[in-house]
Amino acid sequence: MERKQNSAFQFGNNTSPRYIEPLLIPLQYDQWYSRKQLIDLLRNSGLNVEGGHIVSYNILAWSLIGLGELERRKAGGSTKSLFRLTQLGKQLIDTYSTNTELFYDLIHFLFYSTYKRSQRSSNIKSNRFWLYPEVCDSLWLVSPSLVDTLSLTNQIQIEFREMFSEYDPAFNDRSVGGVFPWLQTLSPSFLSKPGKHQLFSKRRSNCTPQLFHLATDMIYNVIEGVQYGSSLAINEQQIEDICKVCLLDPERFWNMANLTEMTVNGYEVHQGQWGTSILLAGPPNWITLPNFSNEQTAENEDVFEHGGEE
Repeated sequence: MERKQNSAFQFGNNTSPRYIEPLLIPLQYDQWYSRKQLIDLLRNSGLNVEGGHIVSYNILAWSLIGLGELERRKAGGSTKSLFRLTQLGKQLIDTYSTNTELFYDLIHFLFYSTYKRSQRSSNIKSNRFWLYPEVCDSLWLVSPSLVDTLSLTNQIQIEFREMFSEYDPAFNDRSVGGVFPWLQTLSPSFLSKPGKHQLFSKRRSNCTPQLFHLATDMIYNVIEGVQYGSSLAINEQQIEDICKVCLLDPERFWNMANLTEMTVNGYEVHQGQWGTSILLAGPPNWITLPNFSNEQTAENEDVFEHGGEE
């Protein structure tokens, strides 16, 4: 059977941390922005770039992870594409001004978890985030090591064909490499540059307690299906799964679990005769995570993705 390519699985390399300050941070909550306004905002920042496609890639990505919402409005004979921040988007912008380490940990979590957390949704747009955790997990498994982008791309393409046998992978090494800048902006970083054209991976010694809480919650509730208020006995596989999300050294797992217990209400570490367990009293209440069961229509997203009217 002939395979088809599915471009929805590409992680755009134009979705980059370099556009956070000029394009996301200046946005005001509860204000709609047209595509033209966003392009002007980007160009006025002094970046020598073609603004149209960069705005489209970043705005679509931010809307899909819950930082904003999209709308189409008819004006005369044309249709305008509009974007505005959600409450989560406002929260992250406020966080950026006081704690950039937490900001990038949260962006990383949203990129990492969107595909996994949206599998009950019919919105195939989240498929573009399948690649992000695959890159993270593959790099984490062999860390510490030098990154071979071509070899990594080939490996993930093979995994893709095994999971989605009806499709050929549409992503290439540039799309895989589009994940790397986000892993360099983490603090401590997961990827560093020992040389001009080299990247080196090293598992993190720590992360923010908030990221560790979100990672635990995803494994606890989404992957393991444990009800809030129940204890989850922690085994080696769950330690690995949580550490993959955080890009954390497993040797630091219990240090981070204890720190998170001291920092986050409703996060409890219980030591018993048969091992150690974690109990979450409820979902994270310090952040408004996107509800993927109530997503916008793909029609609105397509307008920004393909340009629409300015």
